Amino acid sequence: MKKFVRNKSKVGIWTRIKNIFNNSPWHAAFSYPFVFLFFFIIITILIEYLFEYLGFNELLVTIYLGKIIFLIPIWILVGLIVSKRRFPYVVTLFIFVGLPLLGMLATSGYEKAAKVSATKTIHAQTVKYISGELNRCTQNETSIMNNTVMCSEINSTNVIQAALNLLKDKNPHNPDFPKSARFSDSNTKDEDVGHVSLSSSGSNIIIKSCNKTPCKKEENRKQSTVSVK
Repeated sequence: MKKFVRNKSKVGIWTRIKNIFNNSPWHAAFSYPFVFLFFFIIITILIEYLFEYLGFNELLVTIYLGKIIFLIPIWILVGLIVSKRRFPYVVTLFIFVGLPLLGMLATSGYEKAAKVSATKTIHAQTVKYISGELNRCTQNETSIMNNTVMCSEINSTNVIQAALNLLKDKNPHNPDFPKSARFSDSNTKDEDVGHVSLSSSGSNIIIKSCNKTPCKKEENRKQSTVSVK
């Protein structure tokens, strides 16, 4: 009796992956990455809580786990290369890469605009504060600026020093600086950005600022004068 031997064709892993990319492109492009992302977030949170409970460095865990997330764009790029139906992968690539990139650009633009606006506001508030305090001396006040300057001894130098001690706003462009206000007459260099510089010229207090770079451009600078009478 003749035996028939069935030859089982072995399908390689790479062939199976290509079949997934080709036969189920929408699932491969959308369903699988989103399911992976969902479980990745859940597992990451659980592991972080566990390591925090055990006293390990959960930051290092987050960094190592974060590298796994790059499997999603790699998976999509592979599908874009090997699949004969590329449209789903183009759409997903835009969702995973394009939208976050646009979001980062939009956020960056918003942050820059916010820093410019904050610097202008600090400049205006500094002018208003100094002018308002000096005006109090004309209204029968004996001292101003938290009683640190006597109206009978007022001059541009001690007003500036008192203002620098009392003004607390940080530099919007560089929070590492303790304060935005400083004693200086410079606002034309790029390192001046975000600073509100106070200086004296006779009986006048000169207030200068640069709200964005390049500071050499006049439209990026402001200057005000407050008279000490």
